[in-house]
Amino acid sequence: PIARSLLPYVLKGIIELIKVPDLPFKIGDGQDASVAESEPEAPSGPLIACVDDSPQVCQMLEQILVPQGLRFIKIQDPVQALPILIENKPDLIFLDLVMPVASGYEICAQLRRISVFANTPVIILTGSDGLFDRVRAKVVGSTDFITKPVVADKVLGVIRKYIQPQSHNKGNSNTQMSFGHS
Repeated sequence: PIARSLLPYVLKGIIELIKVPDLPFKIGDGQDASVAESEPEAPSGPLIACVDDSPQVCQMLEQILVPQGLRFIKIQDPVQALPILIENKPDLIFLDLVMPVASGYEICAQLRRISVFANTPVIILTGSDGLFDRVRAKVVGSTDFITKPVVADKVLGVIRKYIQPQSHNKGNSNTQMSFGHS
């Protein structure tokens, strides 16, 4: 009955079905089964945050990053951005410039005042590619700049540039991240 009720929405393209891997199933005492179930819930890749009031931008970034083994959080309310970022301490932050209430400039400037985020890469996302925007973004402490629409190659290039792989020695500056191309 549930599948039949969803069918019209799938056919209209409102709902998209995606394949997900099955959870590992282990037969035995309850303790072993709980360990097997908790493993897929804790990916260990770097955490990337997206602060953007546009659900489409957040979703596109998520579709680019999660298959690469990266963890992802989306923050669509700029007012909630700082508390959520402080709680999760992401390894890299994508930040939209034009948002209601708090602009990307203000959020970036506030992040740079917090010691935990002093060296966290903050990548500005914007629809306008003007020199003024780039200069102002640098002044408030942004690390880099990407223009919208979001393109997978640019996003993965920025990730490779600013996030060192965790499995290698951090002292080795020649290490490169091995993300596959999709």
